[in-house]
Amino acid sequence: MHEKIPPQKTGAKSDTISEIELDSVALAKDHFDKVKRRFLDVNCWELFAGTEKAEFSLRDGKGELSLDHPKVGDYFRIKVPGLHNPTGDGYDWVQVEKFEKEEGENSECLYIRVRPTSDPTKPEDTTAHFFDSKATSNFLIKREGKMIFAEVHGRNEIPNTENLNVIEKIRNSLVAVGGMIAGSKFQWKSLTEGLIKHEQ
Repeated sequence: MHEKIPPQKTGAKSDTISEIELDSVALAKDHFDKVKRRFLDVNCWELFAGTEKAEFSLRDGKGELSLDHPKVGDYFRIKVPGLHNPTGDGYDWVQVEKFEKEEGENSECLYIRVRPTSDPTKPEDTTAHFFDSKATSNFLIKREGKMIFAEVHGRNEIPNTENLNVIEKIRNSLVAVGGMIAGSKFQWKSLTEGLIKHEQ
């Protein structure tokens, strides 16, 4: 599955991985079903990540709220705490460009790749995200035997400063650099831990 993650060519990268081992394959399969439901419910990611983290909502091609599972062409609307994005009416936007499922003899994997994009309600606008469109965020969950993993891999992360005014450029640089150094790593770790959490 990792071969699906784009190669790192420019800017920053991040890799966040959480894992849990269950007592048996049967228990792992059962728990992975729960992890899959969490993973596919993008609108609830902030509940798993904990309070004061970014808010996520799944949007269709027109930018309307979707209660479905994510699919290629859908959007994630993201609200970063503290620094709202003027370009996207207070939000950052990414578009789903890959959604894949794999099942092996004793393994399963779901993979979503998103890329910064413009606000779908204003598609002629510039990219409404703190990273430019070379960047991708790669989300995956997988089960291998008794082990369950949740991972987020950021690639080619460069602050988005194209065709923006000075305030927007400063905002994107601050969020992007903060994200590249610590913020997003902390954010993603909360999400990956929350996705695989096993309540006794």
